[in-house]
Amino acid sequence: MLLTIREASQLIGRTPATVRRYIRSGRLKADKEIGKFGEEYKIRREDLLALGFPAPSELPARVEPSVPSARESGPRDMMVPAALFNDLLMKHEQLLVQYGMIRAGGQKLLEFKAAAETGEEELQKAEERYQTLRARAIREIQFLRKHMREAEIEVEERNIEITLLQEKIKRLDMAAAHAASVETFDRSVEEIRQKEREIARIQEDEPKAAGAYDPSGDWLQTLSPADGDKDN
Repeated sequence: MLLTIREASQLIGRTPATVRRYIRSGRLKADKEIGKFGEEYKIRREDLLALGFPAPSELPARVEPSVPSARESGPRDMMVPAALFNDLLMKHEQLLVQYGMIRAGGQKLLEFKAAAETGEEELQKAEERYQTLRARAIREIQFLRKHMREAEIEVEERNIEITLLQEKIKRLDMAAAHAASVETFDRSVEEIRQKEREIARIQEDEPKAAGAYDPSGDWLQTLSPADGDKDN
């Protein structure tokens, strides 16, 4: 037995939108058939009851809307012209077509509403995932900033240590240069003293010189008495 969406919803006590959602999700099997107002879903009673919903023993009977004819609506002695009857019948059929279009549009609207509800649920889940990822990213960024600051402080401390070591090296270089100059000065003084000792030793080793040279005395001693007589 084939049921419409409305009949199926009445049978299981759910709304037509819920039945359409079951069909779209694949939970409920349904076939599309051409109905009075276009395509509509047809559902087997067995497939519907297989969902596990309690159902009444009998399906409520469908009530087809009855349109009273023009002849039955008025007294039997009143006759409606055939042209007017055909015109009214055509308008009635047009109204039925418009009603079918409105009903199909309503079904589409309900389907869109169900799709919007599903999309809203997915959007809410995506928002929750986004908030979770955002909170995790914030925690990781804070952790990285903390470690980066610690690394910057450590680098500053290392730079200070390097500056102190450079100053110490400069002082050591200056001390080494000063020590080298002092050593050179001491060596020069030692060489001068060594030369003085050598000069003093040489002076001590030389023999004592004769008396002082007197040129006038030497000249008088060399003169003979004969030379003196000659002068006289």
